[in-house]
Amino acid sequence: MKAGIWKRGEITVFVSLMLSVLLFFFQAAFQSARYAMLRSEMQETLELAEYSVLSEYHRELLENYGLFYLDLSYGGGAEETAYLEQRLTEFLNENLSAGETKGLDTWDYARMTDGRGTAYYEQAVAYMKQKTGASLLQKLKEYEEYGRQAAENEADYGEADARESQNLDELKRRREKEEEKGTPDPVSNTNRLKQGSILHLVVKDPDKISGKQADLSAAPSSRTLLTGAGARGRNSPGVGNDVFFLAYLLEHFSDAAEFLAEDKESGAWLDYQLEYLIAGKDTDIANLEAVCGRLLAIREGMNYVYLLSDTAKVAECTALATALVGATLIPGLVEALKQVLLLAWAFAESVLDVRMLLNGKRTAFYKDSSTWKLSLSRALALGSLSDFDEQEDAHGLMYQDYLGVLLTLTGREKKIMRSLDAVEGVIREKSGGQWFYTDQCVDAFWMRAVCTNGMELTSERWIGYEW
Repeated sequence: MKAGIWKRGEITVFVSLMLSVLLFFFQAAFQSARYAMLRSEMQETLELAEYSVLSEYHRELLENYGLFYLDLSYGGGAEETAYLEQRLTEFLNENLSAGETKGLDTWDYARMTDGRGTAYYEQAVAYMKQKTGASLLQKLKEYEEYGRQAAENEADYGEADARESQNLDELKRRREKEEEKGTPDPVSNTNRLKQGSILHLVVKDPDKISGKQADLSAAPSSRTLLTGAGARGRNSPGVGNDVFFLAYLLEHFSDAAEFLAEDKESGAWLDYQLEYLIAGKDTDIANLEAVCGRLLAIREGMNYVYLLSDTAKVAECTALATALVGATLIPGLVEALKQVLLLAWAFAESVLDVRMLLNGKRTAFYKDSSTWKLSLSRALALGSLSDFDEQEDAHGLMYQDYLGVLLTLTGREKKIMRSLDAVEGVIREKSGGQWFYTDQCVDAFWMRAVCTNGMELTSERWIGYEW
């Protein structure tokens, strides 16, 4: 009997020892599960806080430009990262079931202007990739080819104009000296117009030209900017993404034709914004004049190339040059005058092309006999062109298309920074936006929070808009 009792006691001690071990494991498992639950709850709370703070994005940036950014000044002018942390703390405390936030800090802000605007470029490209069709992209890619040809022909025209004008002047002086006989100057009117502004010729109603001026001294492209964590590298600048960025610029920034041809009401900041991206001047009229000068040069080059290929028009210039010069022993005088006449004809047709573009009409990029407008006599006189205001080339390019060509010839950084100037200028002039700064706008940052909810937990989280 005693042996049996001893045996049962031996089993009881063993079970007791086993139970203590099991209880230890159960307690450890329970603590681990509790820690996991609290950690999960904290992550949930952090996620809710992220959604809450990101919901305070800048409304006008989204409405006007399709961009998601958080303004760290919250409309106050001076950046307040402490206020951002206060808002995050409030959101965390509201969602912690039975705890509080003991500490919170944020860092590595991804600013809109980081990398000389590369961060903004990348988000703008992402925005356009979600909505741009293949046909539009193909059209935008064609602008590069147009730009290449325009640049080549523009240079050729400029060289030919300077060379032939100088050659003709020398030959005329020689004739006056050797033959004591002058040579008529049929392009004097053209030369006079080339020296001054052509806006009164190309703008249908000059009174409608905007007189706005912008203060660029403190614009993003001019001032020292706050620096942050840098661009994300998801849509890095390159030839492919430049096409999407060009599409973004053409969609979100206004141009002169909208106001001159379509009677659009004047808006905030400069009205001719695409022209500003190209020229970078501080007034609408200066930007328009610069762009019209560029367009005129493009059209001069393209029109001159066409004239040289049109034997009938070359023969017409030869005949007029021969008639004007008359009998002479000066070799090359007729040929020189013929070339000057061709150059003047190309200039006059180019003036009409630019006028049609500003009137909202289409102009052929490559001219032929069916799309050529001015006769030689009309070109040399170059008076009022109002009777051409309703004409257009059905399959030609619009004014904005030509601006697209000029934008492809404008440096990437200039386009980025000047468009940031426009964004900041427009929002500043809108109600309540006078303290807006693009370099205080962020679309991502890191956060570290220390919370107590039965135990102290620390967590780090990257917070940002997904695009």
